[in-house]
Amino acid sequence: MKYSFTKSPLLIWALALILGLGGCDLSSYNENPNEPTAGNPDAILAKAERDLASNTHGDGIMSNMNLNAQYTTQNQYTDRYGGVSYEWGSFYTTLNDLQEVKRLSDQSNSAAPENIEAVATIIQAWAFQILTDVYGDIPFEEALQGAENRSPSYTAQENIYPALIDSLDQAIGKISVGSGGPRSDLIHGGDMEKWKRFANGLKMRIGIRAVDANRDLAERAITEANGNALQSNEDNTYFQFSTSSAHRSSYHDNRVVLGRDDYDVSERFVDAMGQYDVNDPRMDAYFEQTSSTTAPCEDGSGSYKGFPFEREQQSATELKNVTNTCEYSRPETFWPSGPSGDGDAYKPMMYYDEILITKAEAAARGIINGNPKDYLKQAIEASVNFYGEVVPGADIEADDPETQKYIDAVQSDYDRSNFEQVIGEQRWFAFYMNDVQGWSTFRRLDFQGWHGPPVGGVANDFGTFIPLRAGYPSSEQQLNGTNYESAVERQFGGVSGDDAGSYIWWDEEGSLIPESARY
Repeated sequence: MKYSFTKSPLLIWALALILGLGGCDLSSYNENPNEPTAGNPDAILAKAERDLASNTHGDGIMSNMNLNAQYTTQNQYTDRYGGVSYEWGSFYTTLNDLQEVKRLSDQSNSAAPENIEAVATIIQAWAFQILTDVYGDIPFEEALQGAENRSPSYTAQENIYPALIDSLDQAIGKISVGSGGPRSDLIHGGDMEKWKRFANGLKMRIGIRAVDANRDLAERAITEANGNALQSNEDNTYFQFSTSSAHRSSYHDNRVVLGRDDYDVSERFVDAMGQYDVNDPRMDAYFEQTSSTTAPCEDGSGSYKGFPFEREQQSATELKNVTNTCEYSRPETFWPSGPSGDGDAYKPMMYYDEILITKAEAAARGIINGNPKDYLKQAIEASVNFYGEVVPGADIEADDPETQKYIDAVQSDYDRSNFEQVIGEQRWFAFYMNDVQGWSTFRRLDFQGWHGPPVGGVANDFGTFIPLRAGYPSSEQQLNGTNYESAVERQFGGVSGDDAGSYIWWDEEGSLIPESARY
């Protein structure tokens, strides 16, 4: 298991750099090219890593992407997809910061220039894929040019995907494992071998997501990266917040410090993980057990109960008010508060089990050799072992007979002619609390039986029962109107199609479930 940065001098050193950077306007570093730059690439890198982690695992994860994936549900003040939104400006700010890291790479106090540049490029690829998977076409080729281009055109998603793979190949080619990595790196601590494996893992993620839209691209990315991506749980890639008030998870602040109790685990997700005669053992790491107490909820019942997904507000509030706080399962404390319970939460970026599930699907599609069932078994075992080590109180192990019974049930349920169902479910389970990844999995694979419209109905009718994308922020219409209009015309036939019911490039079939299968 990767050591916890919150206990290391590395985090203290990197956070000191961030605090030293303060609220500086990073664009000002380019104002006078005749003066020595005041930029510190080590500090900017650490700040960028933390900012992206906060954007993708802060308190906002509960009100958007977890709802889109139907992992959790509001138990009062329900939105019912009344507004579907995601970060935009903050992402581009951080992407610009990473561009500055690359520009200043030869001024790093801790890393070989090629290594800090490679790290920044890999993180940019990870972030750009998230943005394009949420919106579709985005400013990409003309983005990050600062004052030289304040109104960048949009790049088509089908062109962004191969460009991301090319950028990852360039980063992999730059990495010098024998040279120093950035000490300020809060994700892998400057371990360049792990960064190389993560980059190859991203190639596999990008490839499998594009497989229905561009089979040739998918095959190339997956076969090139297969065997070179994450090798074990030791390579798991995540950002870990610290416990200080300035740098802990905002999700922890919302649930623990402010005492908000607005979200329970979705009934649909609990039912899916408990569909067999034996439960998915990860439920013990994902959910609090039910009890007759009020928060903090006490484990011991061995039972899990999800709250009905997105009832109408009055109905949800009435149900919540007549029950004990812990009658319905909430996300396990680890997710907002980390292993210490004080805010040092993990922001997942990529775990080893994802690589194995990708291999299962690639094998099922004939892209690589191997037995999909074997890869699924290995994926579940890797996931169970990881969470059994990092989640306090999660008494789960891959070798436990109950885990093996669960794996047997999954393998028995696997249907070669409908591999999307079981592989889709397991990918959905593995991506719990991983921002857009679980939602993207359902949009692409369209596995059935679990997702559906809110129990209270969709509040803002956009033609589908689950959001398929987020509409562009209004700032784009105001500040980049001509390019915005061209992008929505190309993708959706006009501005009226810029809503949550329009398909993006790789969502070939669209998430259309027959009426008979809907809730």
